[in-house]
This record gives sequence, C-alpha cells and structure tokens, in this order.
Amino acid sequence: MHLIPWPFLLIIFSLYGLSQLFIMDLMPELDFLSVLRSLQEGSAPALSSEDLASRISACVRPPPVNHSFTEITCLSLSLTETMISGLLSHKLPPETMLYYEDVIRRLFGELKLMERLVSLFGCQERLLAHISTKCISVYLVSDICKHGGISKIWSGVCATVFEESVSGMELDSCLWSVTAVIKGVLRGKTPHRKQDLLRNLFSSLESSITALFSNLLPGDPHAPPDRDTSTFSKSLSEFLELLETLSAARFRLGLCSSVQRLIFTQTQVLLHITRADVGYFVKKRVLLLLKRSLLRRSGEDWDLGDALPESDECLSEDSTMMADAVLQEVNAGWLKKLPVKEQVSYLGGNCDGGVQKDGVVVRAVSLILLKSLEINAQGKVANSELVSSMGKCLSELMRFLHHHNVLATPNWHRCCWVSAAFAEQDDDMMESNNTLIRLYSHHRSLVSGECSVCIWGLNPHCHFLLLLRSLGFDHSVLLDFLISSETCFLEYCVRYLRILQHDCSGFYRSCQLIQNRDGKLECTSQKTEDYDSSCRMDDYRETSSGQAELCSDAYRLSAGSEVKTSLAPKLVDYGSSEESEEAEDTISEGNKMDTEAGGKAEAESLSGKVFECLIDLKTAVCRLQSKGLFPYNPSSLIKLLNNVESLKHDAM
Repeated sequence: MHLIPWPFLLIIFSLYGLSQLFIMDLMPELDFLSVLRSLQEGSAPALSSEDLASRISACVRPPPVNHSFTEITCLSLSLTETMISGLLSHKLPPETMLYYEDVIRRLFGELKLMERLVSLFGCQERLLAHISTKCISVYLVSDICKHGGISKIWSGVCATVFEESVSGMELDSCLWSVTAVIKGVLRGKTPHRKQDLLRNLFSSLESSITALFSNLLPGDPHAPPDRDTSTFSKSLSEFLELLETLSAARFRLGLCSSVQRLIFTQTQVLLHITRADVGYFVKKRVLLLLKRSLLRRSGEDWDLGDALPESDECLSEDSTMMADAVLQEVNAGWLKKLPVKEQVSYLGGNCDGGVQKDGVVVRAVSLILLKSLEINAQGKVANSELVSSMGKCLSELMRFLHHHNVLATPNWHRCCWVSAAFAEQDDDMMESNNTLIRLYSHHRSLVSGECSVCIWGLNPHCHFLLLLRSLGFDHSVLLDFLISSETCFLEYCVRYLRILQHDCSGFYRSCQLIQNRDGKLECTSQKTEDYDSSCRMDDYRETSSGQAELCSDAYRLSAGSEVKTSLAPKLVDYGSSEESEEAEDTISEGNKMDTEAGGKAEAESLSGKVFECLIDLKTAVCRLQSKGLFPYNPSSLIKLLNNVESLKHDAM
C-alpha cells in the first residue's frame, strides 16, 4: 500500500476546508473547559498568559465551513467573554486578575482580535455571529468604562453598516452590539462619568443612526415591501430596542442629542409602522416604545442603576410634540386600523369568557392616548375646543375597546373600562388611574356635571370603587401597593383622598350607580338605569358650533340636586383600632363585633365597605409606623385617611 505524503494530505484537507482542524490537531491539546473551570474557581491555569492568548487567537478565523471548527471558535469566544465578565465583577484575587488582564490585553492588542470579531458580524452562522457580537460588546463596555475610549474599528464598521441600511445579519449584529454597549455603560458604577462616556459614543454614531432611521422606517405604510418581511422585521425590532435604549439614557442621565429626540420628532413615522407590512411583534414593540417614552419609563426592566437628577430642557417640548402627533393620528382614524390579535397563550391555563384580545396592546394603546391627552391639556387655557377634542379622543378609545371585546357586557358602564383593560397589570392600572384623575381635575374646570365625566370614563369615584371591589376590599393589598415602589399607587391614593374629601356627594352618587351584586354592574333604581344607559356608546355628539353637547337628561339627574346625607348609608361607629395590638387580619372582625344589627346591614353596602377598608388601611399604616417598619414618612397619608373616618361619622 502506498502512503500519501503529508504535504499532499494538507492540500486535500484545505480543499475541504479542514486545514485549520488539521493544524489544531498538530498543536498541543488545549482544554478550554478546564480553563473555564479554573476561572470559575478564581484561579489561573498552568498555561502562561501569552500561550493562552495565542491559542484563543488561533481559533478565531473568518467564517469556517467546518462545523467542528465552528464549535471550537464559539467555545474560545465564550471563554474570552467569561474572562472579561470576571474582570468586570472585580471578584477575582489580585494575582488572577493580573493574569486574565494580560490575556485580554494581548488578544485585543498585538493579536488584533477586534478586527476578526467585527468580520464575523455578517456571518451566516447565526450562533457564531451572536457570540462574537456578545464578546466584542462586553470588551467594549470594559474598555470604555476603564479608559474612556471608543474603538474606531468597531464604531467605523457600525457607522458604515447603518448608512448602508441593508437589513440582514450584519445590521442586526451592529444594532445589538451598540444597544448592549449603551446598556453596559448605564449599568456602570461611575454615574457622573456615564454622561461623558455616552455623549462621546452618541456623537460618533449620531449621523449614521439618523440615516438608518430615515432609510429603515417606512414613510408610507402602504408602499409595497422591497425586502424580505421576516428579515426586515428582525432588523426593525433590533432598531426599536436601540431607540428605547437611547430614550432610557435621556431619562436617566439628562442627555439630549438629536438621535435621542428621534422618537419624539418622528412619532407619526413610528405610528405608521403599525399599519405596515411587518411582523405583529414589531407593531407591538412600537406601541410599548411609545408608551414607555410618554410615561418616562424606558428601560425600566433592565436594571440600569440609579438615575441622576439631571434636567432636560427639551423634554417637555418633545413630549408635547409626541402627544400632538398621537392625537392627530387618533382623530384621523388610527385606532380603527390598528390590528389587535387574539390572546392565544395562557401559560397552560384556561381563559374564561371566550376569546380575548392581546392585553399588552390594549393597555399600551390606552395609556398612550391617556398620557397624550394629559400632556396636551397641560398649560392650556380652558376652552370648549379642548373639551371637544378630549371628548372625541376618549370616545374613539371607548369604541376601540368595545370593538375588541374589552367591554363586551351588555350593561357596561364606561368607567369600568380601566378594570377591564388593566386587570392583569397593576403598575399600568395605577398609572392609568393617576392619569385619569389629572384629566378629571382639568375636565372639572371646564364642564360641570357627573354625567359628562362618566360618559368619557373619567369618574375617579367609579374607578376607585371598582378597584377596591376587584381587590375584595382587602386593605392588606392596598398596604402592599403603598409599600411597593413598582407602582404609583401612593400618588394615586393621595390624589383620590383629596378629591373624596371635597366631593363626598359625588362618591355617594357613584355608590348608587355601582352596586356589588354577583360581580355585575347593576343599577339600584330606575333613575340610575336612565343614568347608566345615557352614559353608553354614541351619547357624545357635537353641535354645529363645535361645542360638546352632553347627555342633558342624565346631566339634570346627576347635577340637578345635591345628594343629601340621607342618601348615604349610615355606617356604624367602630371601636378605635389603635387600641388593638392584634394581627392585621383581625381588624375588620374586631370592628364588626361592636356594631348593632341594623348597622351590620348598612356596613355591607358598597360605601360602607370602602370606608371600612380605608380605615383598616390607616390602622395598619399607623401600626407599622409606630414600630419603625414603614419605608417612608406616611404622615400626610394618615392625615387624609383620618378625614375618611370623619366622613364616615358625618354620614351617620
């Protein structure tokens, strides 16, 4: 048998793309997994730093065709990323830190790993492209935070790809990398350096990102697509993630560059995406981006550290610009064309009540419209045109909710839409209630009468009653909301208690309208039936002069006379809960023991349950405050809750 000389074998292997694998077999075996174990144990391998760096470098080459070599490349890059992450954590012993720092310095210095990593951005092997993107992003975060510089190789490649604006793997990798670098800097532990670092980064990519925005986002949503929809949708989703990251940097650090203002100045273009030929997940992503921008909660789920109390002079102007664009689109019929798919995933559970629509989209649309109305009303003089505009938009929202079966019960009252739309998301529910209270305060200065408030779903008494009823009038849940920093319930609660103090008659009217009978919204009398039916769909209309004409019959019913104390249920005089040191869950029971038979029946009424719940809440807050367990000073809240107790005694 004739043996083939080894040089000819090498030529044959190279023809099949195996030359690198053959050379690797000639090298001393390197167990990357053992190096990884040493790193996790906080020690350095027996190999010198120079040798380890050269062997990792030898594994990183342009996209190989051999699957085995691809796995070795991914493993070497994962090891490199883990080393950089370990250095960023500052948890390694000093000698070990020096060893791995030398490895990374050699890799990105004399061995020029950066150039090879950016060449893998467009690799069609998605796993290899993603791991190389993660590796380079972690290194850049470390280098930027440590030395303050930005790699010209990386920024130059990203800028070129952005300007070409061709959707695909290379663009996705660049977008992901820039987004990851910004997030990494925001998570850094040098808050006052973040501004300068990110300002330099934004200036190097500002023009290219602006060009990408103009080229990537469709100006005409009805134009036929000239690219693959799935690939374009993926790139667009990555770009929206970058836009939210830029917005988060603005809200947290007070930075305001032209690229960070794109969301606000080009809101209509973003809204047009919801009608374009792109994936549904992209349309949902747009709505979430707009919602978080209006609420100033961009990046709230990313653990970006503490925000700096920096001012942004343009933010108020930009928010107004965004709100105006949203309201213009709503008046032009945007809600009628907005797609809302069915909610098909219930995490293995069942959905009662038939088919339901995507709650994420419904909540996002509702909050976008509410916040836009609030921002639009700020600083404006009260006039009939503003009332008419607000009424039109809220009526459009009611039709949108009704069309998508959010409000599908036959005898629904408009104020119940908040509970129906936000039942699954506490933070959004409190945000919507808080916004509605502000709109209510502004609305009351323009038009008096409870009917118009209920027509547009603005009655804060109805909202608060329905909220407590959905919680089973459990004061402990309200206590959790007060302690938690995840919702704005404290602000909402304070605002409502102040309204209750000055508008107790409106509270009793809402109690008359909404009764707790088998969990349904029912009316207690023929008058309230007329009141409820008058506040349903299509009762808002305009006169020829453009002024709002509001439900005159029901207006006379609700505003024509003040509710006397005889209309209010007589509540019992509960014993002082401050004298009791028992557990919180015994508060209500102890109070009921002191009531008389007639008083017990009255306490079961809706208003009685509300007062009882709020008084129990005050007792719980006072108890925690006396023990030093409440997280902040609740004196103002306790004072308002004391007024509730006074209202209860006045009702008697």
